[in-house]
Amino acid sequence: MNYAMPKQIGDHNKNQMISVLREKGRVSRVELSRLLGISATAVTRNVTKLLENGIIRECGAEQSVMGRKPVLMELCRDNCYVIGADVVGGTVKVALADLMGELVKFSETPIRRGHGGRMVFDQLLAALRAMVEETGIPKEKIWSIVAATPGVFYPERGRSDFTGFLDGWDEIDLRGEIHGAFGIDTVIENDVNLDVIGESWKGGGKNFVNVLYVKLGQGLASRIVLQEKLLRGENRLAGEIGFMRPGTGRESYENMLCNDALSRRYAALAGEGPEAGGLLLSDLLEMRAKGNGAARQVIGEVLDNLAVVVLNSVAVLDPQVIILGGDASGFTPEDIAGMKATIEEAFPVEQKIIRSSLNKKAGIHGAIRMGLDRVEERIIALL
Repeated sequence: MNYAMPKQIGDHNKNQMISVLREKGRVSRVELSRLLGISATAVTRNVTKLLENGIIRECGAEQSVMGRKPVLMELCRDNCYVIGADVVGGTVKVALADLMGELVKFSETPIRRGHGGRMVFDQLLAALRAMVEETGIPKEKIWSIVAATPGVFYPERGRSDFTGFLDGWDEIDLRGEIHGAFGIDTVIENDVNLDVIGESWKGGGKNFVNVLYVKLGQGLASRIVLQEKLLRGENRLAGEIGFMRPGTGRESYENMLCNDALSRRYAALAGEGPEAGGLLLSDLLEMRAKGNGAARQVIGEVLDNLAVVVLNSVAVLDPQVIILGGDASGFTPEDIAGMKATIEEAFPVEQKIIRSSLNKKAGIHGAIRMGLDRVEERIIALL
């Protein structure tokens, strides 16, 4: 049997307190004791440590009709900051957040296409520099940078694999170069992993412990949170539903449903040449809304195929909620109702399918959340 040591218990309690203060805002010692199920003595001991180190501060008293008013505490939101970044979805997105997880500044610039992964990465570095300079926050107060990457990132090699739509991206030492440029703790994470973390923290998955997030756009992938934990898999490939194939054919669902495939399909149906290419799923949804018949047919085929992929995933994972992200967040309620009916016809359990409420900022919020987790680990180590 494993027994937790007193320090481990204390560290866990401090970590939980920081999390509660972040989610609740201002909290009294009595409420901390009640919410965390620990003694008043343990709360006082850990609160004292956090106060002494400037992580929290007292901020007035709770309104009370009778007796002594409980003193409230809150996080010192300006004690330290984190940066989140995302280069997926056609733009470079960068945000700086305080210790409460509130965005202080957000920037988004279109990716300059046609120049490969190196230019996109240089854009990212420039956006990170601008974020630091424009906010005027000293680098020593920025404790973590978390950046989203397409493909699967392998920390031991510092590189990403399966990044076909960004030529040369897999040749860049993403973490090493960012850390070298700023001297700040740096984490590189798969973009869809960060999406589902963001959705589970700030979006449609925050009230659920089992979440299936499906992202469609430049590619097709999903990620799974089971019992509030991200499922990575042995090779970090859990949720890569784009590799699924209909029947015994050689073409994958990703190759059938990615933006490039949909653009080619539309051109064929509309009788247009290659110049009709470059359409995104979001473009086709707008065209359908304006009465374009070819776009309507393409979207219908997308919904039919995506319903099969989601059905196969549901049969294995049985999630509480399915969140559609990326360009799929643009599906109408009628589109989702049709998918739901297709899935429930084969799988006799009612499904909750919703669109992403964070849309293309899901990865930014996920990056901020992961950065705050790193900060909490550092805070506890300092106490």
